[in-house]
Amino acid sequence: MTLGAALAGLTPAGAAARRRMAAWPHWVWPLAVVALFIAVGGVVLDDYGVVGDTLIQRSITARMIAMSLGNADPPSVAADRFYGIAFEILPFLLERIFDPNDTRSIYLSRHLLTHLFFLAGGFCCYLLAYRMTGSRLLGLFAMLLFLLHPRIYA
Repeated sequence: MTLGAALAGLTPAGAAARRRMAAWPHWVWPLAVVALFIAVGGVVLDDYGVVGDTLIQRSITARMIAMSLGNADPPSVAADRFYGIAFEILPFLLERIFDPNDTRSIYLSRHLLTHLFFLAGGFCCYLLAYRMTGSRLLGLFAMLLFLLHPRIYA
């Protein structure tokens, strides 16, 4: 008997293994994958490049928050009005709280927050696929397709 047949439940041992796995909450394996991706992201954090518009986005966010608080005029450049700051508020506030000295730590912290947000999206992808199909395996497969897609990750 092969391992695949045993895990498929074709043997009494395989059926018992499936029952033990079914007793676990459905989100255990996806969280293990997310933990693995967090560890990998921490290891390769120094290898991330710097996106060209990060400095521009930081300044636009600062101006928009100042404008919201009544401390600045509306943006004078029409293109600045189309930059959304909803995602940028958290990195901006964390930057103000911790007040890092160098721009490298600012960029790395922004990359880390973006990576964690991406992984949360991957977990939500699992939850959506699991809810649609009712299958843990298909949900995990959909999550891995999302997380391992190079264009989405970039």
